[in-house]
Amino acid sequence: MQTPKYLVLFGLLMFAFMGSCAKADPHASRVFIDWVREQAIIIDSFETSLPEQSTSLFQQARVVGLGESRHDSREQCLLKSLLTRHLIEVQGYRTFILEESFPHAELLNQYVITGQGDLRDILNRLAGWYLWDTEEMVELIQWIRNFNEGRPENEKVHFYGMDITAPALGVLEILDSLAAAGVETALDPEKLGLDLQAGNMWPTTWQRYGELSEERRSELGRNYSDLIKTIEEGRGAIVASSSSTGEYERMLLLGEIGRIGNNLFSSADRIDGGVVREQGMTQIVLWILEHERPGEKAIIWAHNLHVAKSPFRAPGFAEGELEPMGMLLQEELGDQYLVIGGTFGKGAYPANVPPGERDFAKVSADVLDGALAEVGLSNFLIDLRPAQKIPDVAGWLQVERECRAQEMMAVMVTSSFFDMVYFVEEITRSQPTPLALRRYQSLGRPD
Repeated sequence: MQTPKYLVLFGLLMFAFMGSCAKADPHASRVFIDWVREQAIIIDSFETSLPEQSTSLFQQARVVGLGESRHDSREQCLLKSLLTRHLIEVQGYRTFILEESFPHAELLNQYVITGQGDLRDILNRLAGWYLWDTEEMVELIQWIRNFNEGRPENEKVHFYGMDITAPALGVLEILDSLAAAGVETALDPEKLGLDLQAGNMWPTTWQRYGELSEERRSELGRNYSDLIKTIEEGRGAIVASSSSTGEYERMLLLGEIGRIGNNLFSSADRIDGGVVREQGMTQIVLWILEHERPGEKAIIWAHNLHVAKSPFRAPGFAEGELEPMGMLLQEELGDQYLVIGGTFGKGAYPANVPPGERDFAKVSADVLDGALAEVGLSNFLIDLRPAQKIPDVAGWLQVERECRAQEMMAVMVTSSFFDMVYFVEEITRSQPTPLALRRYQSLGRPD
């Protein structure tokens, strides 16, 4: 029986991490669990405001990384949406950066700023539609649009993507802009490998690149260098054509995203590719903060393993430690960068929507998620930073241990990985929109 295409799609995006837990120490886990029970900020509803005592938690942060252990969890999305609304309404955050292709997310920015376009159509046209084209994200983005309506430009929330895995759209825009500005170039979509990027699925693009000769790979690398050089040399014409230096800077960024994406696809393996991706996303976030939103506070919505502040291990997948984007951001931003990780206790998914039937049982109290499940509260937020002053609790947090990451475990040191953690007792599958369901069905149904 042939594996449905959409299950292959999800499988390609989920790394099989196999971690090893810290040695069991029931007393140490119990001390941590008791401390969390006393300090947790209880969230009674995803629809209301955060409790008042949470207001002071974010005061020093310019950038908040909002993580999730699963992209496809309804409850984690709803809790993150609650945090996002708080950060925007109460804390004054005005920049939202999604784990999505930078050029593809620009239509979302246009929508939340002006209301132009059909939100459901825009979500379905994202490179990461299989992650974000859900009813939960429709609700959040519509809320941002409603918040912006009637506000002065400088008080509106702006929306960006930070990923480099689907650069073709931006590269095509560069070629069009060069032509409009009268800047000559011998480069075309084929010379830049855009035919290899058809479909915007980076695992598929990677596979196509893997079939190329070394000569062709080298040629593509040179062509992207030439593209950036052409933009730089055509600066005067580009600025004159657009009447601003902003368009020139943006074209340079799109060219750099194309170059980084080409490097990702040309990587020898997923480890090297992961390094390229994390560094590329870091570069885009810092560019947004410097060029687009100077002085503004930003929310980054992404997986735990992107926003985390310290290395993690993935035994069985990679040797040594992997360095996430969040670690690189902290090196640049210091204490202005704050991370909230996502955890959950248990859950189940139905068989008829990717990734298919899943049963998430409770895990050991030696695992971060398992310890938080033992607290006995349904949904809560816990600030881990004060624990550093309590030796027994700090000791538990400073031991290398597992946490859930998609359908696997990553191995990390909690105290340096996250500043805060939210917990939801039980997860269900987020609800794909009708357009997303039709796309899944076009990729094949499970038998």
